[in-house]
Amino acid sequence: MADEEEIKRRIVELEKQKSELIEQLRRVNSKLRYKKYEQKALEPFLEQTKNIRIWPLKRQKQIIDFKIATQAYTPKIEKEWIKELKKIDEQLDKAKEIEKVRRKKVFVEQDIAQAEKQLGETETKLNAVSDELKKLYDTRRVIQSITRKGVKMGGFKDDITLGDIGIIETE
Repeated sequence: MADEEEIKRRIVELEKQKSELIEQLRRVNSKLRYKKYEQKALEPFLEQTKNIRIWPLKRQKQIIDFKIATQAYTPKIEKEWIKELKKIDEQLDKAKEIEKVRRKKVFVEQDIAQAEKQLGETETKLNAVSDELKKLYDTRRVIQSITRKGVKMGGFKDDITLGDIGIIETE
C-alpha cells in the first residue's frame, strides 16, 4: 500500500497549502476593504477641490520670480512683486495639501488594483489545490473501499496498483 501512503502524504501537503492560501486571501481581503474605505473617505474632499488648479499658481510664481530677478529696477517694484509672490506662496501652501491628497488617491487606487489582482491569482491557486484534493480524496476512498472488500473476500496481495483497481471495477 505504498500508493495509499503517498496519497495520504500528498493530501496533508495540499491541506497545508490550502490553509496558507485561505489565510493569504483573508489578509488580502482585509487590505482591500481598508483601501476601499480609504478611497471612499478621500472622495468628498477631492470632489470639493476638483476645480483647484495648482500648475497655474506654480507658473505665476515662476514668472514673478523671473521678473524680480530681471526686471526689478526699483525697490518699490520689487516690493510689490514680493508681496504678490507671498500671496501666491500662501495659495500654493493650501494647494499642496490638495496635491498630497490627489497623489494619495492615485496610490490607493494602485493598491486596490494590486490587491484585486492578487485576490484573483490566489483564488485560482486555491481552486486548483481544491480540485486536486477532491481527486485525491476520491482516489483514497476507492482504495479504501477496495481494501475493505478485499479483506471481506479473503484478502488481496499487499502491493495492489491502480491498474488492479481498474480491473476489479470492471469485473
